[in-house]
Amino acid sequence: MTTLATRPTVPLHPVVRPGGGWAARVVGGLVLAVLGTVVTAASWLLLVDSASGRRLDHTVMVAVEDVFSGVRGDVLDLLRVVSVASVGLALLAIAVIGLSRRRVGAVAAGITLVLVSQAITQGLKAVLPREGAGENSLPSGHVTVISALVVATVLVLPAALRYVAAAAGLVVIAGASVAVVAAGWHRPGDVLAAYGVIAAVGGGLLVLDGLRRALTS
Repeated sequence: MTTLATRPTVPLHPVVRPGGGWAARVVGGLVLAVLGTVVTAASWLLLVDSASGRRLDHTVMVAVEDVFSGVRGDVLDLLRVVSVASVGLALLAIAVIGLSRRRVGAVAAGITLVLVSQAITQGLKAVLPREGAGENSLPSGHVTVISALVVATVLVLPAALRYVAAAAGLVVIAGASVAVVAAGWHRPGDVLAAYGVIAAVGGGLLVLDGLRRALTS
C-alpha cells in the first residue's frame, strides 16, 4: 500500500506564477520600441527631409484626395468627432470597463499609452522641421490617438472579446488613416510615423511591465 510519504509530490499540472514571462516581455518590448523608433525616424528622413520623398508623399496624398473628393465633407465630419471631449469620454469608458473587471494594471497601461503617445506626437510636430510648409504635420495626431484608444480598449476587455475587438479596431485605424489623407490633413508619411510612435511607446510599456514582473516574482 502506498503511504503518504511515498506518494508523488510533483503536481499533475505546471504551476503558473503571476510573475512569469518577464524576459519575453522585456525582449519583445525592446524589439517593438526599436522598430517603432526606426519607423518614425525613417518616415521623417525619407519622406520629409528628402526632397524626392516629399514629392512622393505629397503626390500620394493628392491622389487619395482626388479619389475621395466626392465625400470629403463626410470625411471631415467623421474626423471632427475626434476631440478632447470625445477622447476623454473614451478614456472614461475604458477605465470603467477595466476597473469593473479589476484590471487596474491594464487601465493604467492603456491610459498611459494614450497620453504619452500623444505627448510625443505633439512634441515631434513642434520640433521637426518640414521644408516648404508653415508647420510640420508628422506624426498624425488623429491616427496616434485612435490607434492608442484601440489598443487600450483591447487591453481591458475580456479575453473572449479581444480578437473581435482587435479586428474591429484594425478596421477603425485603417479607416482613420485613409481619412486624414483624404481630407488633406496629413500625408502618408505622417500616418506611418504615428504607427511608429504607438509601437515605440507600447514597447516601452511592455519593457516596464516585464521588469515589474521580474522584481515581484
